[in-house]
Amino acid sequence: MSRFFSFQYYFDATTFISVTTLRVMLAIFVVMVVAGLGIKVYEKVKKLSPIMCKLIDKYFAMLVVMGFLGILLSWFRYEGAYFVSARFWTVVWVIGIIVWLADILRYQFVVVPLAKKQAEQKKNFTKYLPKRK
Repeated sequence: MSRFFSFQYYFDATTFISVTTLRVMLAIFVVMVVAGLGIKVYEKVKKLSPIMCKLIDKYFAMLVVMGFLGILLSWFRYEGAYFVSARFWTVVWVIGIIVWLADILRYQFVVVPLAKKQAEQKKNFTKYLPKRK
């Protein structure tokens, strides 16, 4: 277990990966891409508000981009490419997805409720304005 936390473990340029681990990684990354495409189809089928469309677009971009990057990392690991198959890139990928997801969740739980509240206030205000004929 101490090897898992060592500097050498993550920066070893020649890494070995078992076939089972590779299949699990590929399955996770393919599911991410398919889920991203699925939520994009959901957005097109349902008529959503523009703020919800923007939120779904953020999830779509994260899932598809990180899914394809994960597939690319898995392919490099399978081929045994010298530098790009290092475990360090998987750690960078995980950090990237955590930061991206944190930004999306901040948008979902901070910005979206404010935008909905402002839209409701604007709707209440405009119902008292005179209508054009």
